[in-house]
Amino acid sequence: MSAQPALPDQPAAPARPHDPQVLAAAAVSSVILAADPVARAVAPDYWDWSADAHHATVRALSGLADRQAAAAAARLGEAPADPAAARLLAGLLLPLLADGAGTELADAAATVETLSRLLAKPGEPVAALPAAPTATDLLGKLARPPHHGRQPVDAAVVIPFRAADDAEGRLRNLAAVLAALADQSHPRERYRVIVVESDERPRWRELFADACDSYLFAPCPGRFNKSWTVNVGVVHGARPAELVCVLDGDILVDRDFVARAVERFRQPGTQAHWPFQDMLFLDPQASRLAVQERCLGGRGAVDQGPLRGVYLRRPPGGCVWLRESLFSRIGGMDERFSGWGGEDQDFVWRAERYGPMDRHADPVVHLHHDRAPHRGDDGVPFYEEVERAGFCSWPVDSPIGLLDKYVGAPAG
Repeated sequence: MSAQPALPDQPAAPARPHDPQVLAAAAVSSVILAADPVARAVAPDYWDWSADAHHATVRALSGLADRQAAAAAARLGEAPADPAAARLLAGLLLPLLADGAGTELADAAATVETLSRLLAKPGEPVAALPAAPTATDLLGKLARPPHHGRQPVDAAVVIPFRAADDAEGRLRNLAAVLAALADQSHPRERYRVIVVESDERPRWRELFADACDSYLFAPCPGRFNKSWTVNVGVVHGARPAELVCVLDGDILVDRDFVARAVERFRQPGTQAHWPFQDMLFLDPQASRLAVQERCLGGRGAVDQGPLRGVYLRRPPGGCVWLRESLFSRIGGMDERFSGWGGEDQDFVWRAERYGPMDRHADPVVHLHHDRAPHRGDDGVPFYEEVERAGFCSWPVDSPIGLLDKYVGAPAG
């Protein structure tokens, strides 16, 4: 009979968060999220699900016997974008949390750390903010032009897209994404970039058609249907590529993004993966800095250290890689989703049922843009209809990505 492993001399650290630095970061994050609507808007549902815990932490801070720390918390609440205020509060909280003086605060911050998927990142001061580049500026400086070809490729990157006439931020973001995809270490002729614009009319064909290998227009006058738009891109643009990447038009990738993914799929048993762990959603200023650095400054990756934003922990969407065979096996994305929310979670749940999903920690960031509504005028989430039918209930029994799906449908 084999001997049992010896027990450690010292008891293991408690599973509940107790590290002062972790707790201080959670407390600072709660103040920023409670005071900054832009930070909360990163993921409205995730904020709603953890808001009570964040507010409890803010109340614990205001009730601290250490009036200097309480005043620092109030100052940060009044100026949540001030990195100096965030740094001051964190520094004051560390000794309190280390010696147990802030027991109520420690408990509240530990609760935030255990259940919140949002963690605010204060960032660093910016000496001078560069002028915001336009989409035209970015597309005029592509490192390597698209090939517009239909030759066999290792991978196809499908980008679903919609932007109103005045949505300059979304246009800038897509242009930055295309610029980053043009600056890749993988041979340019071995991957294909497909942009699928879905709207009542092709508003941005002239701007983006020459900046990608394939531009597709998917007519849809009503709410944006990301699922169907992605399916259109795979059916009419990506096939027969071995690998498919579903990439949102606001995810800025590094120079080895494609090469790294292709190499990962050479490992036995690999069918799908997210290339990130916790994704950093940048605020407007940080987004400008990231675009400048990656797309105009010639850097292979964005230095996230000084950038302000909010980490979304283990998000299901934004960017996912999978074999085309797995995409087809599960019937692509569920086209019953219409409007923002739910479709990414459903998609990866179904993908993981048939093929293992890995996670990595690549340096991708999310660029800021105005958030589209995720609920109707009645306050009901757009995904509720599918939720009633049951997530993961998309039947694989009919063609997907039909271009005439919404032809003749009324707008609105």
